[in-house]
Amino acid sequence: MKNTSYHFFLVLSLFACQKVAVKQPVFINPESMHLTHQDSLKFEVEGENWAVSIQTPVHIIYPEFTQENGQLTVLLTPKEGVIEGFAYITLYHEDQHFNFPIYLKNQGSEIQLEDLRSPKTVNTDSSMVQQQILYAFDQSGNLTEVTDGIFFQENYLELSPKTGIFKGITGTAVSSYYVDPGTVKEIPLSYSVDQINQSLTIKAGPLMDQFQNTVANGTLVIFSFEKDGKTTRLEAVVQEAYSQLTFPLSRVKNANVTAKIAHISSSTLTLSKP
Repeated sequence: MKNTSYHFFLVLSLFACQKVAVKQPVFINPESMHLTHQDSLKFEVEGENWAVSIQTPVHIIYPEFTQENGQLTVLLTPKEGVIEGFAYITLYHEDQHFNFPIYLKNQGSEIQLEDLRSPKTVNTDSSMVQQQILYAFDQSGNLTEVTDGIFFQENYLELSPKTGIFKGITGTAVSSYYVDPGTVKEIPLSYSVDQINQSLTIKAGPLMDQFQNTVANGTLVIFSFEKDGKTTRLEAVVQEAYSQLTFPLSRVKNANVTAKIAHISSSTLTLSKP
């Protein structure tokens, strides 16, 4: 009799030590999309001491939640934004866990518009049409729509032939583009004599492209001097729309001078005796 009572007590103790499984929670308000800082996720649950996590494609979030009268409410109020898209919310109760697929989207996040240009540098000798790609992302790095249903907007823009550094519509460094001057249209030549120093200065300029932009600094100018049947070529560069060379007066007096930039040549200038 004692042995029977002992075994009966042992069986009761084993059943008492076993954990009672809870039923799977019921997702009360599933939607095709849940907005952060606006929506909450509600579940019908049994028992107490639940825990919650949300697994996005790149990180785990431990959201705030409340439980009252058999309903567990998960608040979608992360301190930082989330990577949007498919995720799983997991409810934990002791050794059990239950997964529910959800789709998260940030609500009210500040949007940064980006303006990319191609080519970044255009030259007034070439086409002034530039490709523009607009796209936008939020503070968490999610690609967002530029307009309804459009994530990348492509435009073709006709640029002004005015040279300079310009910023796109977003004003950011990555949106900057450049318009460079083209080939010189013509090469005016002139000279001046310094009687005190007995020197002569030959000047080419102002050097402008077809849109009256100053030719780029550093552009190579080749001066050719013809005197007494001999031709001498010297090089100089453009600086602030002009290029010049200075010689002893006796060396170049009565010489014929031309200047050339790429395929453009000046008229011949005779350095007559002053």
